[in-house]
Amino acid sequence: MTTQDAARAAAQFSARPRRTSTSARSAASSARERISDRLDERFNDPSRRAPRIFSRFISHLHRLIPRLLRKRIPATFIGYALINGSAFLIDVSFLWLFYDRLHWFYPLAVTLGYAIAGVYSLVLNRWLNFQSRGHLVAQGSRYALGLASQYVIFIVGLSSYLHWIGVHAELARLISACCEGLYLYALMRFWVFRGTPEPVSDDDESDPSSARL
Repeated sequence: MTTQDAARAAAQFSARPRRTSTSARSAASSARERISDRLDERFNDPSRRAPRIFSRFISHLHRLIPRLLRKRIPATFIGYALINGSAFLIDVSFLWLFYDRLHWFYPLAVTLGYAIAGVYSLVLNRWLNFQSRGHLVAQGSRYALGLASQYVIFIVGLSSYLHWIGVHAELARLISACCEGLYLYALMRFWVFRGTPEPVSDDDESDPSSARL
C-alpha cells in the first residue's frame, strides 16, 4: 500500500463518524418536525369548535368596553387576561401542592409551578386566543425566552428593587405582576405570534360597523 492509499483510507475512516453524527442530527430534526406538524394539525383543525366559541366570547366582551377604549384595547388582550389569570391560579395551586403538601424544596416548587403555568398559557393563547398557524417549536422557543426574560426583569429585578427602596413587599410584587402581564402580552402579540391577525368571529364578519372599529 502506498502512502497515498493509506492517507485516503484514513480520510474515509475519519469521515464516517461525521456522516453518522450528521445523519443522527438530521433524523432527530425530522422527528421534531413530525411531532410539531402533528401538534399543529391537531390544534389548527378548522372543525374544532373551541377556538370559534372563544373568539365569539372575547369579541362579545370587547363590544361591552366603551368605544373610546375599544379602539385601543385589542380583543386578544381580553382573552390573554382570562387565560393568564387562570394560569396564575394554576401556578399558585401547584405551588401549594409541591411545597405545602409534598414538602419539596421551595425554589423547585416555585419553578415547577411557574413552568406548568407557562406551558398552559402558551398552548391556550396559541390555540384559542391568537389562533396562530405558525411553527409550534419556533413559537415555543421564543415564548420560553420571553418567560426567562420576564422572570429576570420583573420577578427578580423590579420587585426586588421596589422592595429595596422601601415599597411594601406585597405591593412591590403586585406592581411587578402588572408589568409582567403587559410585557408578556406585548411579547406574545409582536414576537411569539408575530404576523398573526386579530381573530375575527362570525358575528364580526357579518357586522360591518364592528369591522370598522
